[in-house]
Amino acid sequence: MMNPTTILVLDNDVEIRRLIFKTLTPAGFKVKLAQKVGDHLRQIFSSHCSLVILGEETTDVSYVSILKELRAWSTVPVIVLSSLMPKEAVLAASVAGANGYLTVPFSRPELLKSIQSVLQSYYTTSHGRKFDVDSISINFENRTVTKKGKRVELTMTEFSLLTLFVHNAGKLLTHDFILRQIWGPRIENIKPYSHVYIGRLRKKLEDNPNNPQLFRTESGKGYKFVVK
Repeated sequence: MMNPTTILVLDNDVEIRRLIFKTLTPAGFKVKLAQKVGDHLRQIFSSHCSLVILGEETTDVSYVSILKELRAWSTVPVIVLSSLMPKEAVLAASVAGANGYLTVPFSRPELLKSIQSVLQSYYTTSHGRKFDVDSISINFENRTVTKKGKRVELTMTEFSLLTLFVHNAGKLLTHDFILRQIWGPRIENIKPYSHVYIGRLRKKLEDNPNNPQLFRTESGKGYKFVVK
């Protein structure tokens, strides 16, 4: 069974962390609270989160710097929290890659609305919030997949990989690109990671995994999600 949507909180303010946890957990989200010190990029990727909440009290490094470094490797959606968010700061965060903003203090309804809005926007492809190909139907809003009308259970990593392919349908995705987008910049560049998980997607979604029609291998280069 697929895990609940995981949200990683990078904010050292105890009261904000408590408010986020008490708001999101009853709403069905899985909340992970990052450590106060350490490699923030590593924490983001190791958590396999679907969204990051990044506060201004995260570290002595500015959230803009963290965003810029993150965006060199990942498109994971980020909501920035700030007690002061003038137009210049909003613009800087936007240019650095933020997907949403909340001014502190904020209410529980404001937090939920912002998260739902960002997630819906991020997981909406050019085909909308649902994507159908052959006998497969993908619902990005509730993160479910069916094949021939039957539910297909995917792990969080498998769903993230499937989402990456759908967002880049028809494009060649190299092994390096897949590794960095799904597992992060610090992982060793070894092909078995992508090979194993693509094999799992083929087994669960292809009519004939030994003769894949959706997840095509480009010899020596990577993979391509083919949509007819």
